[in-house]
This record gives sequence, C-alpha cells and structure tokens, in this order.
Amino acid sequence: MEKIGNHLCEKILIVDDIRLHRDRTSEILARRGYVTVQAENGIRALDMVTSESPDLVILDAYMPDVDGLDVVKRLKADPFTHHIPILVFTGDGSTNFEIQTLRGGADGFVRKTFDAEELVANVEALLRRSYQFNPLTKLPAAPYLHRQINARLAQNQPTAVIYADIDHFRAYNQIYGQQAGDQVLLHVARLLVETLPARGAFVTHLGGDDFIAVALPEMAETFAQTIVDRFRFLRDTFYSADDLERGHIFVQGRRGDQRAVPLMTLSAALVSNERRVLINYVQVSDLLADLMRYLKAQGGGNWARDRRTR
Repeated sequence: MEKIGNHLCEKILIVDDIRLHRDRTSEILARRGYVTVQAENGIRALDMVTSESPDLVILDAYMPDVDGLDVVKRLKADPFTHHIPILVFTGDGSTNFEIQTLRGGADGFVRKTFDAEELVANVEALLRRSYQFNPLTKLPAAPYLHRQINARLAQNQPTAVIYADIDHFRAYNQIYGQQAGDQVLLHVARLLVETLPARGAFVTHLGGDDFIAVALPEMAETFAQTIVDRFRFLRDTFYSADDLERGHIFVQGRRGDQRAVPLMTLSAALVSNERRVLINYVQVSDLLADLMRYLKAQGGGNWARDRRTR
C-alpha cells in the first residue's frame, strides 16, 4: 500500500520488456486509483518486489532474461513474497499454457489483447483475496490462522502454536514514534520467518505486536527459545545510546509524572497437542492468553509452554 494524500492505495508492479505494454497497463490502473511501478525485466522485478512491497504483480510470461514463469516460482517460494497475487500477461491462448501458468503458482492470467474492464476486474478480484494479509508485514492475518489451526486439529495433525508478543512495545512506540515502531514489527516478522523450521510451519501477524507461529511440536521449543534470545540482541539496534546505557526509557504517566519503562523484550507462549487434545482455535487462543499473562507477570522476556495434559 502507498499513501497518496490522505488515502492508502494499492501498489501494483507491472513487468514487461515492452514499454508500450507497461505504459498502457499503468495508465488504465492509475485511472482507477492504483499506484503503479514498472520493471523492464525479471531480474529488475525481483529487486523491486523487495524494495517496493507491491500489493500485486502483473508480469509478461515471456521475457528475454528471466522467464516470467520463473519469476512466479521464485516469488511463491519466498516466505516474504509468496502471498503477493500474480497476474500473468500472455499472448498464448492455449489451454496447456493456462494450466502450466496456474500450476506454476500464478493466481490468474490475462491475454495481452485485454480491454480496460477485463484488466481491472482481474486486479480487483485478486486484491480482494489478498486482504487476508497484514498490510505492514504482509504476513497472513487472523482468518488464515483460524482456518489452518481448525483444519489441523480436526485432522489430529501434530500441531504446536507459538504466540510471540513484544514486551513494553507500546511505551517504545510512544517515545520513538509509529514509524520506528513499524520498523520493530518488520524486524520481528523477519526474525520469526527466518527462525522457522524448514517444514510444516508458518507465521501470522494478528496486528499490533501480536504474532503467532504454527510448527511441528518437536521443533517448537527450540523455535520459542531462539526467537526470545535473538530478539535481545536485535532490540539494541532500536534504541539510542543513552537509553541503552540507562537500561530503560521514560514515558509520561496520566498525571504528567515520568515513569521508567524497561527496554523491549520478547515473550513466547507455546501450546501443542502432544500431551492433550486440542479442539479448535478458540481453545488454543484461551490457553495462549493464560500463558502470556503468566509470562508478563514474571517480567516477560522469556518463553513457557503449557504442560497440562487436560
């Protein structure tokens, strides 16, 4: 998303080696209120996805350097870009190509002979689906998490759920500002994704400083311990030298008094169905909330798991 005036507009990356095609597409979408950026080849497109964080990518299927379908595969294989909907331009109307395009990871396709309404309709449909992702971190949001947990538990799949929360984040946001706070959230999102086990796991961002990861039970404790420890080193980059030396920041209380607030830490609560039956997301959420209250009461900056058998 990009702010234009007082409005947030979806940003679309248009990738085509022919400038005329890029400009025509950009003009149509700009008239409908979208922000557009352009890339002339696949290599440039991969770089711009990282730097521009587009809400949707439209790309040509055939390009001279990196093939469009190869770009699709790379984006869908990356945990930070797999959620971005991709619309493929093609001049090939064969059924076999359409099947290959969808199986390759593309979310839709449109022929280069499109009219304006056809293009816009495809874009609107794909963006509606993508709204289940957090607009800042681009991680999946609550609806995706609910469906995944309920489905896994209904099938009795081994499942561990880890709730990660940043201690004292609100005070940091108050003193350093929302932009700095957003950077903390982005760093935590990357930390969680990079720490994830290689299989059977994903991370979601419910909003604010609340993140939830789902993993296999045998990997969950190591994951929880690792993110808590790594955040201690990461957080030093967020504070001024004076605040780091002091070991706390000062915030203004409701009565105008100054109170000291500790530096941020990360707490992680862990629940799994290894030793007990878990029924649904609501039950898991309640258990995680109880554990997190316990951790906060102990001062935070640690992790704990629910060891009850019923």
